[in-house]
Amino acid sequence: MRRFVNPFFGLVLLGIALAALHAWQGITTDEAKYLLNIPYPHPPLARGIIGFTQWIPGQEMLWRVILAIILLLAAELARAFAPAREKASTFLLAGLWVLSASVFVSAGQILLAPITAVEMLVFCYWYLKCEDQPARTDPQYGSGGERMVGWMALLWMASLFTAYHAILFLPVVAAVFWRLRLSRWQRLVALCGPVLLLALYTAMNPLAFASMVTASGQNLGDGSPLTALRETVWLWVLGGSLVLSVLGTIGMFASRKWPLILSLLLVAGFTFLSFRPYYGILFAPLLIAGLVSSPSLMRRVGTILLLTLVCALMLIPLSFPSGSPSPVPGVYAAVEQAGIPAGVTAIIAGPFGHEWQYGPYIVRRMVGNPQLLDSARVAVCLVDCPVLRGREGWEELQGVPVEVWVRPLR
Repeated sequence: MRRFVNPFFGLVLLGIALAALHAWQGITTDEAKYLLNIPYPHPPLARGIIGFTQWIPGQEMLWRVILAIILLLAAELARAFAPAREKASTFLLAGLWVLSASVFVSAGQILLAPITAVEMLVFCYWYLKCEDQPARTDPQYGSGGERMVGWMALLWMASLFTAYHAILFLPVVAAVFWRLRLSRWQRLVALCGPVLLLALYTAMNPLAFASMVTASGQNLGDGSPLTALRETVWLWVLGGSLVLSVLGTIGMFASRKWPLILSLLLVAGFTFLSFRPYYGILFAPLLIAGLVSSPSLMRRVGTILLLTLVCALMLIPLSFPSGSPSPVPGVYAAVEQAGIPAGVTAIIAGPFGHEWQYGPYIVRRMVGNPQLLDSARVAVCLVDCPVLRGREGWEELQGVPVEVWVRPLR
């Protein structure tokens, strides 16, 4: 019976359940980018690994489960933040991580922000553990720091080549490298080498740079600065389910942990300029580290957890992606049932996202070119498309969420 009440087993089950819930809602445009390894807006490491598995049946569900379990099991790392003399806080920190609205909602999504959050949770852990020892004398890193610096530099490079927003945590990463017992040039190479490689990659991939420029002012372009500020505060609230948000921020300012404070400001500035609902998880590792920085804030374990649970129960439904399931699976299932084979051209009228490309058909945007219409076998009308009505050889499917026409071969 012990394994059924083991926290590890419970987190795995929770991850599978959340993955299934997100799968029921269907693939989003951002998720399809990584499943299809579309070369923007982020560097190639994570999306390349995910895209390489396209040949595996159930690729989508596989990655939902893997990423959900990794994200929830990071609670074990959050437990390790607890000071040696504060054993009761281990359960508190693990609970605060899992009950973060952003962590809970992100579990099961195929996105890069949760991966970055876990990677940066590792650096926050290293930063605080370095602070526990006199500068550059921690025996954990061996003689001259060579024992761990290689792994640190490798994780830093992997983080940057997973997603550009890892650079927002540069102050924390710099603080970690700077406390190692290494020469100055070795620390500079470990810290700046991956950044220079990322800059070189960006210079050689103008599409990635253009997508970053487009996204950088998107939030302000769609609304007022006051709206952007309100959305940033909302993501900060979700990052710690309000309770951790307040305590973690107070903790890092009270303890004057400037690397944490600077990284928090960079994340806030980034979300102010480029809002995405799932960016709230980038606050979570900083808030955990901020709370641990002031152990006196963790004394009332039961009260903090109870308040966090109450806030999470209110915030998670508000932040969970709402709406009906995506029409894409139903449309493609109906098309296959109509006898249209995989690999043919499907044209779509109206604006559409990458989720329509994640299927067995070659997707093209509908234009008035008669040759394109004659070469296609499927037409999806997300807007009115009268050109198909009465056109010879085309038949409208019934019982599908959107208007769909097929051209079966006779």
